Amino acid sequence: MISSNFWRCIFCSLALLAMPVQAETGREMLEHFVTSTDAWQADFEQDVYNDQEQLIEKASGSFSLLRPGRFRWEYIMPWEQSIVADGNRIWLYDADLEQVTVRSMIGGLSQTPAALLAGDLSALEGVNVLAIAAGDGVTRLELSGVDTSSDFEGVALLFSDAAPIGLELRDRLGQTTRIRFYSARSNPALTPSDFELQVPDTVDVIDESGL
Repeated sequence: MISSNFWRCIFCSLALLAMPVQAETGREMLEHFVTSTDAWQADFEQDVYNDQEQLIEKASGSFSLLRPGRFRWEYIMPWEQSIVADGNRIWLYDADLEQVTVRSMIGGLSQTPAALLAGDLSALEGVNVLAIAAGDGVTRLELSGVDTSSDFEGVALLFSDAAPIGLELRDRLGQTTRIRFYSARSNPALTPSDFELQVPDTVDVIDESGL
């Protein structure tokens, strides 16, 4: 089961030898995605490796976003968990624990990797981007100035053909989480109601949003 620290990393946050390219290229890539994509969906596979690069966990699910500020991260296998942002609050639902935690998106949560992808150009303010050509048409965007929580030290987005294809998170203990997006759909027909979490009556709700 995914840990609460990893959840915080994803939202309180977001190898071959490579030749570095101009940092502006990476920012332009992010800005182009933000301005040309109102909605986006993809399936994902997630692999977690220890400090010896041994695979210790696998998961899969789907991710979708709708500007401004809405995204939905659904884990399907091996457990059911949902992370839903409605533009103001983020809902963390663990089906096994029958618990939902609600937090405000104001502040650090507005600069996590998922929020950056789902936000507008203002979401990129204060974020530094170092672009690295990783081969086969893939560009690795190393992000700094992103809230990742004290447990994590690095966030990178992988882009190909001006669209995200992956996300990588590195913690301070040497553990690496790699997420690969596939079957992406640009500008699907999504509505704000797709980003409302339906909470069963039997679930405990812990509201930390202050809203």
